[in-house]
Amino acid sequence: MSSIFKSKDLADKQKLRGGYYTPTALADYLCHWALRGSNETILEPSCGDGNFVESSLKIAKIKKITPKITAIEIDDEEISKAKERCGNKGISSINEDFFRAYTGVKKKKFDVVIGNPPFIRFQYFDDESRNIAFSHLRDIGYKPTKLANSWAAFVQLSIEMLKDGGRLAMVIPAELLQVKYAGELRERIVKHFDHVVLVAFKKLVFPDIQQEVVLLLAEGKHKREGDVCDVHTIQVHDASELKPDVLQDTVAHSEAKHTRPGMKWTSFFLKEESFEILEKVQRHPKLIHLGDIASVNVGIVTGRNKFFVVDEEVKNQYDLEKFCIPIVGRTSAVNSLNFNEVKFEECRVKYPSNLLNLTGFSEEEFSTGLKSYIQFGEEEGVNEGYKCRVRSKWYEVPSVYISDGFLFRQIYKHPLLVVNEIGAACTDTIHRVRLLEDIDFKQVSASFVNSLTFAWSEICGRSYGGGVLELEPRESEELPIPFNKDIYLDTDLVNEFLNNGDVYAALDYVDKILLIDHLGLTQKHVNHIREAWESLRDRRLNRK
Repeated sequence: MSSIFKSKDLADKQKLRGGYYTPTALADYLCHWALRGSNETILEPSCGDGNFVESSLKIAKIKKITPKITAIEIDDEEISKAKERCGNKGISSINEDFFRAYTGVKKKKFDVVIGNPPFIRFQYFDDESRNIAFSHLRDIGYKPTKLANSWAAFVQLSIEMLKDGGRLAMVIPAELLQVKYAGELRERIVKHFDHVVLVAFKKLVFPDIQQEVVLLLAEGKHKREGDVCDVHTIQVHDASELKPDVLQDTVAHSEAKHTRPGMKWTSFFLKEESFEILEKVQRHPKLIHLGDIASVNVGIVTGRNKFFVVDEEVKNQYDLEKFCIPIVGRTSAVNSLNFNEVKFEECRVKYPSNLLNLTGFSEEEFSTGLKSYIQFGEEEGVNEGYKCRVRSKWYEVPSVYISDGFLFRQIYKHPLLVVNEIGAACTDTIHRVRLLEDIDFKQVSASFVNSLTFAWSEICGRSYGGGVLELEPRESEELPIPFNKDIYLDTDLVNEFLNNGDVYAALDYVDKILLIDHLGLTQKHVNHIREAWESLRDRRLNRK
């Protein structure tokens, strides 16, 4: 019988390998763009069961060229499938971890690198493989972080495998556009290629995962760092609209965009007017970042919310009142500038809202009911979950503190910064915010409701299937906010607008005072910024 407190710790083989294989239409499109001449050398660093190799052979036949293909794959079964599908037609295969094979293979250098690198999140990235990858990255000047996903290392090292003038054609998680750990990669791409095209999709194109992807097409690789790289973006509905003439028309009829250090690439998909004003305004001297006045940290990681966050019935059944503190774990329960007693009571009616917090209690103080509940948890295997079993006392949740406010981690319509008026805790679906100086949090919270901050949340955050936008703590601290402690906002009025579901009225009010009067922007500037927010918001909400 499975536990009623189901764990998220287990990962299947596919997740551990990151093996989500590429739809044929995407592989064909990338190979059609990348393969151009006879006798070119092509590398597929993670060939899986052979989708890209098969597409390469198909496109080569159409173009009447004879490329030399090297395919690398760590999984024995998958490389065997790839060979069988492709009939061993002049393909050199290497059954090895790409990072282990790198040292020997990089000596050859290739005209083209194609593929779909494995998407393995940092917690599943094999330690030995990661250490080898990071050693290679440090050798070529990168400073990798342990939070990085495996795909980034694949792309970074694939660039090093290219000859001068070489081409890179890959399916990449859309995290490339904005995550911090991909920042060095973004810089390397524009410094070492003449031209980059990013192809995005309005709908999800991988049938089995809720992951947005982009196609990265980079050409004109060069060893020396360049000053200018032309970047073009294309957005199509889905894979069925991938046609060669779409790319040609875009490059021919739209002006290239250019990056600056530290820039998030999500903004490339904006209209030119919105792109330009956002780039200009974010350097405004009167603008601050949220991290200048507040720290943002993840909410409480219980290890099993279904056990540690209890409803009124369980609290009373096991006599847990003495050991519980109020907690909020749903952004839907936090929908205005302040989280007060009224909001908490509304939350408690709908959701479990009591955190079992045993910090500071000795076992001698445990009630009979609490002991029974802990025993029940052990019978259900809660203590065996990873986050619980690594604690000295599995039932004692660490890092329980009350923050000044909350910030949405997972965002649907728009972000919100909320004053924690009742001193509630929050789970890790919501970030904890603590002020760094003595200022009025209500004014900060109201200042957060503006078109510029909303637009940048879309640029800094990462989106997933179902239209959810996620902001990590560091990304949250990077958000620009036009706060000034000497400017008064009617927080009751802003709250009234939000409670009535009229976010546009709230934006109009705050934008006028902070963006126009304080920063000196024109109404036209504000309209372009508002349009940027709406465009990026709608782009993710409609991608299902």
